[in-house]
Amino acid sequence: MKSKATHTLRGLLGLALGLALVAVNVIAQQPSPSPQKSPAAKTTDAKTADAKTSSENHSPEVGEDAGDYTIISSMEFGYRGIRVRGNQNKYRSDLNYKAGPRVFDSSFLMRAKEGKSGNLFDELLVTSTGWGGDPYGNLRISVENHKWYRFDANYRTFKYFNFLNNIANPNFATQPTNPVTGEHGYNTRQKLGDFDLTILPKNERIRFILGYSPERYEGPAFTTYHYGGDDFMLLSQLKSRADNFRIGADAKLGPIDISFLQGFRHFRDDSFISNTGQNLGANPALNNFFLTNFQRNQPVRGDVYFTRFSAHTFLARKLDMTARLIYTSSTTNVGFTEASVGVNVNTRITGALNPPNILNLGQYNLTGNTKRPYTLGDFGVTYLATDKLRISDTFRVENFQISGADVYSVAFFLARSNGTAVAPLIINNGGAGYNALEVTKYRKYQNTIEADYQFNDRYSVHFGYRYGSRHIQEFLNGFHINQTPPTPVLPAEAFDEETNHTNVFIAGFKARPVKNWTIYFDTEHGTADNVFTRVGNYDYTNFRARSRYAPSHKVSFNVSLITRDNSNPSEIDGVSLTDFGVNIKSRIFNSTLDWTVNPKLTFSTGYTYNWQNSDAIVNYFYNSVQHPVGHSLYFMRDNFFFIDATAQLAPRVSIYAAYRINKDNGQGNRLADPTGTPGFLATSYPMSYQSPEARLTVKLTNRLDWNVGYQYYNYNESQLISIRPQNYHAHLPYTSLRIYFGRGKG
Repeated sequence: MKSKATHTLRGLLGLALGLALVAVNVIAQQPSPSPQKSPAAKTTDAKTADAKTSSENHSPEVGEDAGDYTIISSMEFGYRGIRVRGNQNKYRSDLNYKAGPRVFDSSFLMRAKEGKSGNLFDELLVTSTGWGGDPYGNLRISVENHKWYRFDANYRTFKYFNFLNNIANPNFATQPTNPVTGEHGYNTRQKLGDFDLTILPKNERIRFILGYSPERYEGPAFTTYHYGGDDFMLLSQLKSRADNFRIGADAKLGPIDISFLQGFRHFRDDSFISNTGQNLGANPALNNFFLTNFQRNQPVRGDVYFTRFSAHTFLARKLDMTARLIYTSSTTNVGFTEASVGVNVNTRITGALNPPNILNLGQYNLTGNTKRPYTLGDFGVTYLATDKLRISDTFRVENFQISGADVYSVAFFLARSNGTAVAPLIINNGGAGYNALEVTKYRKYQNTIEADYQFNDRYSVHFGYRYGSRHIQEFLNGFHINQTPPTPVLPAEAFDEETNHTNVFIAGFKARPVKNWTIYFDTEHGTADNVFTRVGNYDYTNFRARSRYAPSHKVSFNVSLITRDNSNPSEIDGVSLTDFGVNIKSRIFNSTLDWTVNPKLTFSTGYTYNWQNSDAIVNYFYNSVQHPVGHSLYFMRDNFFFIDATAQLAPRVSIYAAYRINKDNGQGNRLADPTGTPGFLATSYPMSYQSPEARLTVKLTNRLDWNVGYQYYNYNESQLISIRPQNYHAHLPYTSLRIYFGRGKG
């Protein structure tokens, strides 16, 4: 039996389809009119037709006459071919386009004429992209009667494929990966929808909002599991779903605008692993553990209630005030059961016994639940002191508590291959299981004060200061269930408390030295906190500068630079914050040039350089030697260049051409030194990625364009990444027809 949510989703899509059919029926009942003459209408490229639609909507000369309505519509459909040489999995992980027929995109706009009012609706808009062999698809429907309602529907699908030889899937010669699937990969499908109904959308006094958002996710995935002295590649079946319901209202009470929203979200995850075979191990060595049967179920159920209230007012044209309160309460229940069978199991679970041990049954059982109430409140006020000076202050308070409990037990039933009896290993705290309880309390206050001063119409500055204070408390009770066997929580471990403070300074300016040149600059320097992963503050300094120069209405040149210097200190086993952490430096330079040579020829080009260094202090083992203060280094040296050109070759013929290239030099000639003192590991992804494209558009008639195009993708990666580079070449030719309805005469 299908769920109520599925029937609701189909019902909403059916309603949207019905509205579209009503629109078609209205058109069919109108006399067939002659197209309105529009001498000013111009031909547009097929791929930019939708962008032109927005400007056409405001022109009474464009659109097809249909009684009380005007219609503008287009649809591009065709066929894409594909030929891929090289690594198919890498191509699908990057692009995942497939050959075959498809609807590239479509749009349908039906709008009531000026002074007219539609019977069922005043405006209907339907757009879609990517339906067919594309990895994603989108359908949007918006229908409105200006007085009574507005209905917006957005439905999206994603096909996610990822099977890569990456750092989580090493190509070590002693442990070769599966050439088809790899060891870590996904082949999943996700469906998302947002359906919102607004009642009395133009009413300034009050309007009501109803909403529903479904989510569906499923598909196979591979992962690895270290168990019994070996690593295993296991096939998982992922499956989750969520439904989000909301109701609210916006109102105006005198000078105050208020908004209220109440919602409920229910989610469930029914992912599982069920593997049976002679050997599921990743390492084929005969003296290793052989896992012949593995089953895991880990259902999750959860509910979230959320409430949002906000109010805004603007008093005496001097004081702008906004207040907001958000409250959520979420609960989650988890069940985890695991059962396994195998031979040559590692002796770590059987004490002094020597292998081979036969694992007749190994079981893990865990149940748990959490509750998390969360409150966020903020209040902002802006005071327009003078025509040139504006001062604003925002105060924010955030508070939540996470309360969780788990019960854990494990049992291993073993036998010796020679028939010697082995006593079962059962860890269940006398049949009751080992319990663990944890409570985390978090509270944070933050205040930001800023000022903007406008010297004149060409020069202005802004500056500010942000202060934050947070307090964290952690309570533990029961056992440490991550140990075998679990050990009791000691009195000294039962309570922990942390308080810290953050400070940030903000400054910037805007300048217009001449009429056609504008410069922006801003900076932030200070500390920020991370709720869960780090106790120490996050020290950072950010700079951002941008320049826009337009010597004429035909040429525009933009340049920007962003620099970030971040330090994320940490603590490991009581060692000082200065001894562990991550330092990241990044520099991003971007430039673009747009040039309209004449109405028939335009160019756009740009260059981006992304430079990044990361240095993390880690504790790692190499060749069984520990390096307690080693360094993990990451390097990026990515260069990106593009150029686009659009030209009208003849009154009915236009061409679009583009070229894009990414080239990352990575770590260059740097080599890792894992055995040094202290030793370091070096990581990067040196590669090049090129993508030229060309498309020819021929206007066959006023209602029909023909497109023929070609896309090429060339990916190459360095031998530094792996002993098996995932290079590929992909050829994607396509042809399509775009049909117009209401484009105008040109």
